[in-house]
Amino acid sequence: MSRLSTRIVPAYAKLNLSLAVVARRADGWHDIDSVLVPVDWHDLVGLSLDPTGADALSLTVDGPAAAGVPTDESNLTIRAARALRTLADRPLAMRVWLSKIVPHGAGLGGGSADAAAVLRAGVAMLESLGISIDPERVAVAALSVGSDVPALLSQTAQRVRGRGDRLESLQTPALHLTVASTTPSSTADTYAAVLSDELRDDGRSERLARLLASGQLPDPGLMGSALEPAACRANPALAEALRRARDAVPGFTWHLTGSGGAVFTVTEGQDHAERLAAAMRAAGFNARACRTVG
Repeated sequence: MSRLSTRIVPAYAKLNLSLAVVARRADGWHDIDSVLVPVDWHDLVGLSLDPTGADALSLTVDGPAAAGVPTDESNLTIRAARALRTLADRPLAMRVWLSKIVPHGAGLGGGSADAAAVLRAGVAMLESLGISIDPERVAVAALSVGSDVPALLSQTAQRVRGRGDRLESLQTPALHLTVASTTPSSTADTYAAVLSDELRDDGRSERLARLLASGQLPDPGLMGSALEPAACRANPALAEALRRARDAVPGFTWHLTGSGGAVFTVTEGQDHAERLAAAMRAAGFNARACRTVG
């Protein structure tokens, strides 16, 4: 592939600063209400694309977090590449390279971010070749790949509702955070374990979105994932891992993101975030000082 036909882009992980599970839908999915922010912990996604070649698709995965990442059709980057081919409405010869740095199964949306990066890079590459695609079609394709993918296309803070299809861009202050991965957690198993009395709109995301939009730092009482009880029921090892993580650096409120198993806390600045991350690493957790992007 020529230099001009290849693009390498970051795939920023996400944090659900807050997440409520509002309802179980008739189609088996769930309606949520969440404040989602991208952070600078990211994978790298490379895409080589040739619209004049024979239809082909390959995926190569490497990097420090590659263990356990599938390379078959269950990988969201493969699904995103196939969606890109449908959007282009023509054969495409594509090669995807994925350097995994974000922990797998951590609730950080690494796979969804990778898929969004494939769509974002691919649409831009096709545009440079004179092949324009309606953004509404891209959004529909993103949702068909995964519920978190539409919110991660823009790489900006979002209020996410419905199944992930109702998005509202948010203006937020820059946040410094420490993020620590505990143990892998299954999103599907977690949602399957949600009890009926846990389905409710607790109003936290609405209040948090207003607070952030006014330029204020988030209130710890508004953050965290309502999925934590279900995630711990689905995976008892997660409950123990969360206990160990919270005990490792006491005196801070460590919130679960999404379906887990990563936790985060908002810090006073970069130096503070680095010190907490070092303490978490000393306790045996994969931790990083992060900053919101976008």
